[in-house]
Amino acid sequence: MSETVEQAAVWWGTYPEAGLGTPTGTGEGLWRQSAADAKQVLELPAPSFMVPHPSLPLIYAASEEEYSVLHVLDVSDPDSPRIVGSVGTRSAGACHVLLAPDARTLYVSHYTSGTLVVVSVGEDGHFLSDEPTQVFGHEGSGPRTDRQDAPHAHFAGLGPGGHHVLVADLGTDELRRYALRPDGLLDDHGVAATLPGGSGPRHFVVDGSMLYVACELTGAVATLRWDGASGTAEVIAQVPATTALPRTADENYPSHILLHAGTVLVGVRGADVIAVHDLSPEGELRYRNAIDAGHWPRHFAVIEDRVHVGAERGHEVRTLALADVLSVAPESQVGEIVNLPHASAPLPSPAFVMAPVPAH
Repeated sequence: MSETVEQAAVWWGTYPEAGLGTPTGTGEGLWRQSAADAKQVLELPAPSFMVPHPSLPLIYAASEEEYSVLHVLDVSDPDSPRIVGSVGTRSAGACHVLLAPDARTLYVSHYTSGTLVVVSVGEDGHFLSDEPTQVFGHEGSGPRTDRQDAPHAHFAGLGPGGHHVLVADLGTDELRRYALRPDGLLDDHGVAATLPGGSGPRHFVVDGSMLYVACELTGAVATLRWDGASGTAEVIAQVPATTALPRTADENYPSHILLHAGTVLVGVRGADVIAVHDLSPEGELRYRNAIDAGHWPRHFAVIEDRVHVGAERGHEVRTLALADVLSVAPESQVGEIVNLPHASAPLPSPAFVMAPVPAH
């Protein structure tokens, strides 16, 4: 292990130490990592996704529970965060939070219930009500009866052009489409794209008119082209997320996907790697190599000049130099896994990593 990779202070949300799916409220919560040390600063049930306010010392954190709750945390004292507001989402399994560009609306995806919940925010960053403003359900299923018995909303992001919120529904193999109103509320406009049966779309990134979708159930990344006139997208290509074989599971399960400097990075559980893909000028994904990421890389983030990875089942967080990741050589043989210098710190069941909140 290299000791030369210095870690910046970052925030982590954790699952219960016994893992996802075990009882919540057993000591998990919000952690702050500085240098090679991480310390817990707040107990909170399963904060599996968080997003910062862009101009206030606030964090919005979703507790992934049967009766999920969205919290607003005051982190003006980063060593002693406080819960200053909470909204029950009337939904189950909150797993992703999107903050509107004007910071006045939050969109919360729920895996278990398949719902998308809208929460309105005031100028002070606090919730306008102790109830959701809108709750959108969905219907459907997919061919994988073990994972696609019902809708499972896993991620929400702005579509190309910024006129729609798109929801990756792992259970129905769809990108659901919601038109944005000027006030941040939504109108259900049906389905923007249907992926091949059994794909299990989990997360996506947008680059111009292209969408790159991490498909959890097929271990692939799908490329979709967006048509602005119709507000729909068509699958034009699919490639394996990695050539590396599974090491800790029977299959590979892509998790998070990021776009940075013309490179698409994909976390892949099973192979337990960060897969590196280059983008051609035409938007084609070209696989380069895979980097060892620890056991079960659920989430990762590029923060300044570092890549921070949460190895959920390895109870470890890793930090790699971004320059090392972006310059990794093409694989010398199919299925290669590269070990890069990294710093490491123990952390129980890391679920999400977030950049430091600027001081105000």
